[in-house]
Amino acid sequence: HQNYWMARAPPTSKGFLIIGLECNSTTKKWQWVDGSEVNYKPRPGMYHTDLDGDCHTGVSWDVHPDGYWSYGGSGPISAHLCCTYQLNQPIQSGDGCDGFADDEDDGVCYIVGDIASTWQDAEMSCTNVGAQLASIHNTKENAFIRRLAVSTGSVNGVFIGGFLRNDEITFGWMDGSVMDYENYYPGFPKKNFGDCLAMDTSASAGQWMNMDCTSKLPAACIRPQQTVSEPECTGEDFKEGALITSPGFPFSASTPCDYFLAVDDGKKVEVEILLLEANSCCDSVFIYDGFLGGNVIATLTGDITNANYTTKTSNIMRVSYQPKGGVNVKGLAMKFHSV
Repeated sequence: HQNYWMARAPPTSKGFLIIGLECNSTTKKWQWVDGSEVNYKPRPGMYHTDLDGDCHTGVSWDVHPDGYWSYGGSGPISAHLCCTYQLNQPIQSGDGCDGFADDEDDGVCYIVGDIASTWQDAEMSCTNVGAQLASIHNTKENAFIRRLAVSTGSVNGVFIGGFLRNDEITFGWMDGSVMDYENYYPGFPKKNFGDCLAMDTSASAGQWMNMDCTSKLPAACIRPQQTVSEPECTGEDFKEGALITSPGFPFSASTPCDYFLAVDDGKKVEVEILLLEANSCCDSVFIYDGFLGGNVIATLTGDITNANYTTKTSNIMRVSYQPKGGVNVKGLAMKFHSV
């Protein structure tokens, strides 16, 4: 906690960072404003000696960029205020869709999110809820997504999970599934109109068109309907481009898991950490070059989005998710591919 707030304390020429120490009028001892005990102090010499003595009401404490604490008296001061609050862990529902819409019997769940700034932002908004931009494989799915979009007020189109492949000729689904169903406007996709697919939700046909990826549209997200059970690390083999999440994501983050990501011989593994939400005190992700005896490429914790890490020597990467509690955080979401 001390390191976290030290990193956010402004330069002393611009004021200090107020922290929540107050005087208990009954005991005349310092306490935190939430009523908790002062059970941590910076190392000796880094806080005002009065922290150990009787306290004074109306005094505000601050932390400097070099870490020491002091109080500034009861007069007016120039200060930066930062606050903390307790996050509530989301609760998994009994139907396996957890706030998503269920189209019955197809084993998947849908949601339409807020307007995103780009197609990539739309993808991230889906990732944040353990989903991906929607792939569509039949008329029923297409019609359901269109109706869901309209019911949420998204009547001017939504991004779906289609994008122009590296061959710059054909479109494919970002989840790697086969594009075995199409519902394009006549004449689409059109050259130079854009590399990302969207659905027109203003008409009942819900037809598709390719658009500029920087267009501002909501995201249509899809994820498998989950069996309601205790989170488990399965040790399954993952394909390149697939969304990989820690057990229980985004409802539980307490189960450790190791992921072995392999690509063809002669290639390197690049992993993209789409989202890591972990407690910096105790939850960590370790990324190794290889699987046993490999060097540690990175040690991660806290809040991270869209960060890439690549092996230096091996075609196998080990990603070790090691929470110590995983309290009130979502966990890990990532993808990988060969380079």
